Amino acid sequence: MAKEQSGGFRREGGYRTERKDSWKGRDFRGDSGDGRDRRNFRGSQERRDRQERWDDRPFSRERRDSRDNGFRGRRDDNSRPDRDRQERRPFREERPWQLELKVQRWGINGEGIGYYNRKPVFIPAAVPGETVLVEVEKELPKFMTARLVEVREASPRRQQPPCEHYRECGGCSLIHVDYKGQMQMKKQFLEESLKKYAGYTGGTEPMIKNPTVFEYRNSCKMPAAMVDDVLETGLYKRDTNEFVPVRSCAIHSRVLEKVRREVMDILREGEMKAWSRNKRGGLRMLVMKEFDGRVQVILVTDPMDVDPEITARIMNIPEVASIWQSIKTERDPEVETFGKVMRHLAGDETLSLKLGDFDLSLLPRSFFQLNTAQAKVLYDTVRDMTPQGDLIVEAYSGIGGISMFVHDKAGRIIGIEDVADAVENARENAKANGLENVEFIKGDAAEQLEEIADNEDVDTLIVDPPRSGLQDRMIEAVKFAQPKHIVYVSCNPSTLAKDIEALEDYEIEKVQPVDIFSQTSNVEAVVKLKRTED
Repeated sequence: MAKEQSGGFRREGGYRTERKDSWKGRDFRGDSGDGRDRRNFRGSQERRDRQERWDDRPFSRERRDSRDNGFRGRRDDNSRPDRDRQERRPFREERPWQLELKVQRWGINGEGIGYYNRKPVFIPAAVPGETVLVEVEKELPKFMTARLVEVREASPRRQQPPCEHYRECGGCSLIHVDYKGQMQMKKQFLEESLKKYAGYTGGTEPMIKNPTVFEYRNSCKMPAAMVDDVLETGLYKRDTNEFVPVRSCAIHSRVLEKVRREVMDILREGEMKAWSRNKRGGLRMLVMKEFDGRVQVILVTDPMDVDPEITARIMNIPEVASIWQSIKTERDPEVETFGKVMRHLAGDETLSLKLGDFDLSLLPRSFFQLNTAQAKVLYDTVRDMTPQGDLIVEAYSGIGGISMFVHDKAGRIIGIEDVADAVENARENAKANGLENVEFIKGDAAEQLEEIADNEDVDTLIVDPPRSGLQDRMIEAVKFAQPKHIVYVSCNPSTLAKDIEALEDYEIEKVQPVDIFSQTSNVEAVVKLKRTED
């Protein structure tokens, strides 16, 4: 056994021991010595040593009680030598950190920005010009995030949101702001992005406003979950895994919402459950598209068979035109809406719509603008900005809408798209509308653009990329092709401006913003670029 040494301890037999009086004055928080040494205790010696140290702890309730009663070493039957640290050493609970701030400007996601000690504080649901009380949620070296607690001085642009879910859902980040305020925010975001990343200070055209700021959205993609054992569709809070059931949506079209409610009632009555990781089968997501009062329903599920009675009842809804099932497994990419397997369950295979003078149709995987009325305005804007030429190439052409709208601007139009269903739709749409000078090819946009430019000059390149903008490979392909003009259709001002800066040899001729996604911070813009002279 270890022999006591004056004033400290020594190791013997692989463990350490200490003089009992050496505990006095120490900041003891419940760990009896070096944890690494404790693992070397063996058998009864370990038990004796641990017992001895427990009894001698200066913060031991039993030891204090035993001293008060004139004896030592005896323990009450209800003693808890393993009680947690909070019981042994009470701590003072910190109060929430609250600040009163003046909101100075907009953030790119529709939040207000105030400043604390010159550090920006991002406050969702706050409006510039307001004085607000906030609770700090996170502090990082360069910025802070906070939750709005109280509006002490409100902006004249603030309005009461006509939606019960807006705080939990977060999908409509500007729904608490009137339409004039929304236009100001989007104009500021676009102009600041162009100035910051592309060095452009030439200003923009007045925003083309949305005539229908609510009930305009023609599509929904809503994940499913069980809430109190009831199947619900909804959304997840931004940057969380917290599911929020959405029983009505202020920006979905009326037809879309009507059909969604009826479809959900049928699924519940048919005892369909939501998909979960520990159980096979179930509904993952409900996807619906609505054009001209007709709805395409897509049930995204785990591998399973949909009850034919459910299918028949959904088809009996007057507005439903077709039903599809998309089977998504764990092997399918999480970010993709649909799985690899698509089953046509009932009704028409495609969904049709009338856009201007053109008749279009699309399959479930095919993308189309989410606001049908403003899509026509957008396509007309692209057409007006496109100069006459011999060859126009459209990258990311989808179902071919823009290519068909500019069909009379050149002798030949080529659309490039990598989604097979969309290419099939585009070819059928061009044929159905008698457009013999418009063709579509499937493939990677960069590779196909370079191949085309190898053989002929491209007069105008039209690009309508996703929010992430043009990939580096596409930037290089554009530089190789050297089109005389570029018409860039963007849904993200930041990536738009960065891409313009990366293209180097092009200057901005015109910037036309279009409001398509009212109540949100998303900004659509059409920019005409001209190649500078060498």
